[in-house]
Amino acid sequence: MRRWIQLTGVAVVLAGTLVVVTRSKGTAGNGARRVFWSAFAGVPSGRLGTVGARVLAKRSSYFAAMAEELALQPEDDLLDVGCGAAGLLAQHASQVRFVAGLDLSEIQLRMARQNLADRIAAGTGEIVQGDATVLPWDDGRFSVVASLDCVKFLRDPAQALREMYRVLRPGGRVVLGLGKRVKNEAESSTVDVWGEWQWSDADARRLMDEAGFVDVVVSFLHAGPKEQLVRGTRPGAGQGLA
Repeated sequence: MRRWIQLTGVAVVLAGTLVVVTRSKGTAGNGARRVFWSAFAGVPSGRLGTVGARVLAKRSSYFAAMAEELALQPEDDLLDVGCGAAGLLAQHASQVRFVAGLDLSEIQLRMARQNLADRIAAGTGEIVQGDATVLPWDDGRFSVVASLDCVKFLRDPAQALREMYRVLRPGGRVVLGLGKRVKNEAESSTVDVWGEWQWSDADARRLMDEAGFVDVVVSFLHAGPKEQLVRGTRPGAGQGLA
């Protein structure tokens, strides 16, 4: 009961804060929006992040849609970059050989380790605190890399994609949920007022191409509001970019 009361109180404060930052204008207003949204959804922290992490963990339809796109197989070794509370790994990857998740938020890491406790104890799963632009795994460690709504918050998305490419083995695949798609090319490859990167389909493809991925497809993740989805493959032997 006490926890419910605390969360209700935080939710009320959150609602009031959201109204204030949404109505804020100018450079200062943009800064307030970015600070708010980063603490809530980017790298959840503090009381605001506690609520944000719980909200993000409830997106079961997004995890199911990502799992369908990933087409996971029993022999796969899966990495989720920006894993949050490990909803994708815990709910939709029980059949794969090994799962790993990486996140910066201590709040989400605690939740992820609880949700994945059995696999961690069995030695078939791990949760690591770390930076998506410096992944702490050897080259070619994974057959699949997934990332949902993480890349858009990073300072250097291109470097994160290069790291995902590096930890994939030849022939491995990556599936990324990038968030909002923009049609106006002038807004593409810029950060919006909430601190999120946004890309046109052409620029999303370019990001993947420059990281080294082939067979790149840009589409939508069909869960809730459609968000931009990109997928690609690390070339295998005989494709010219091992």
